[in-house]
Amino acid sequence: MPFTRALCYLSSLIILNACSPDSGSPDDVKDITDPELYQFTEVDIQFLKRFSISQLGEPPASISNKFADDKNAAQLGKSLFFDKSLSKSGNFSCATCHQPTLYFTDGLKRSKAAGTTRRSAPTVLGAAHSPWQFWDGRKDSLWSQALGPIEDVNEYDTSRTAYVRKVLQKYANEYQTVFGKIKLDFIKQLPEHASPAGNEESRNNWQSLDKKTQSQINQVFSNTGKAMMAYQRQLQIPESRFDLFIETLPTNQPHRLAEIFSAEEVRGLRLFVGKANCASCHNGPLFTNYEFHNIGAPDPQDQTVELGRHEGVKSLLTDEFTCLSEWSDAKENECAEMRFLKTNGTELVGALKTPSLRNIAVTAPYMQFGQFDSLKQVIAHYNRPTPPVYNREQHPSRPHFDIMPLKLSEQEALALESFLGTLTSPLPKDDPWWGL
Repeated sequence: MPFTRALCYLSSLIILNACSPDSGSPDDVKDITDPELYQFTEVDIQFLKRFSISQLGEPPASISNKFADDKNAAQLGKSLFFDKSLSKSGNFSCATCHQPTLYFTDGLKRSKAAGTTRRSAPTVLGAAHSPWQFWDGRKDSLWSQALGPIEDVNEYDTSRTAYVRKVLQKYANEYQTVFGKIKLDFIKQLPEHASPAGNEESRNNWQSLDKKTQSQINQVFSNTGKAMMAYQRQLQIPESRFDLFIETLPTNQPHRLAEIFSAEEVRGLRLFVGKANCASCHNGPLFTNYEFHNIGAPDPQDQTVELGRHEGVKSLLTDEFTCLSEWSDAKENECAEMRFLKTNGTELVGALKTPSLRNIAVTAPYMQFGQFDSLKQVIAHYNRPTPPVYNREQHPSRPHFDIMPLKLSEQEALALESFLGTLTSPLPKDDPWWGL
């Protein structure tokens, strides 16, 4: 809360100081229709600089993955990320739902691979900076997150043994370069499909394996996730028009600023950090606080209540690949997020992770089920929210909704939408990690 209060205070400074006589000479802006709009004080500039992609820095060090910054691991991870042959049908890969040309999303309300997933696919851009993965935060690392889709019946629809066998048959040299020499003979004796997370036959096959073999499989399986994490940590977000605007602010050249942002976009920026209060959750270089909030988005038509973080923490407590697991490279006392995991509270019900707003204008549809087709609809929801009717039969506690009506005028809503369009980065055709 102290940060939120400070943020609101600084936001108000931007609004109050926008027309400060010290921020520019009238002669410099005489040809601009609304010269005061492009005038910013030093306090304004320092505050807005916090949102620049130049302030992002490297992803936090990974305590559970000692290969997180290994370039050979990243190269292997990239191969695994794009390899369709590793799925059961040979038709799907991670890139099916995280397409580089769509900023690592897929443009669908709910992702489609072997089946249809429960929720939409968030972008993986910037995910290395988040302590939690998926909408409900049911994974505590990118390497653990990468393992989930492999055994999901609606995604790769394959088993742990089938996946490990294919990886070692196709990438044995690359794997051993990163993770060390292993005896490959054990894969010849594996049942075609065996997994503790599969169907009844697959689970029975898994139980038939001795503990040593299970451990060998899990070691390779978890290492593939660590390689894919290393790959995703290499993905850089190019500078957007917003970032160029922020870089130009200190020059105190209103005409140059007007060439980068239209008047409506500047008004939208001021609304974003001011009246609309978007920055209370969408802050920092990735425009997210990585926290979980219930913003009362409509539930799906099947009437299933979105339990969000409440459900996510339950999954974390039973997950075999967390920071606390034997497959983690961390010491137990280092896994603070898991050791102090909040497991109860009505504020968890329906709460979902704040998504990054980077490239938001070109990654529709929006929300976890793709409930909104346009940013106009998203802003309308925030402007006059109508939270869904809550079904107490699915959860006894009434959830807490973290949303208040914005009460923006039609013109203000349009300005806010225009500003969000400035967060789009160009596709980096020359960046080999993107795989364009």
